[in-house]
Amino acid sequence: LHWQALLRHNQPMKPIVMAVEGYALAGGTEILQGTDIRVAAEDAVFGVTECKRGLFPLGGSTIRLRRQIPYALAAEILLLGRHISAQEARDWGLVNRVVAKGEALEEALKIAEEIANDNAPLSVQAILRSLRENQHDLSEKDALAKEEQLGWAIFGTKDSKEGMKAFKEKRKPNFIGE
Repeated sequence: LHWQALLRHNQPMKPIVMAVEGYALAGGTEILQGTDIRVAAEDAVFGVTECKRGLFPLGGSTIRLRRQIPYALAAEILLLGRHISAQEARDWGLVNRVVAKGEALEEALKIAEEIANDNAPLSVQAILRSLRENQHDLSEKDALAKEEQLGWAIFGTKDSKEGMKAFKEKRKPNFIGE
């Protein structure tokens, strides 16, 4: 259960949108790294502080953080146990949006609703798989081959045909997940 809570193993096959208010240190920042879209209140504070406690960040930060932001910035957070503000996290690419205090959950829910209501479920799932599975450990050639395999399967779905028809007819598509 501990590893699942940190989103370290067996991530759900749905996009995970996270809202952060206040402090998200150590495990909070490690959970953040397992999410897909991140909204932080302007007063949010992030950091992986295990080195200041004589510990090791086993939630995946030594791997995930350096893949999500530049290496030198990840090293600064991890080796100094440094706290970073919401704005720094945004500037460094660790969070997507910074909103007023008390509004992070509302904004995250808007994003989640847009994903769920405006997009084809099979397309979202395939894109999510490609984002998560085609990491830096693959060559570009191998990653593109895996992407192509995931992507071409979507073009044969009923939702693909519905999406193109709706676009042509200038209406909202009615996706059914098939």
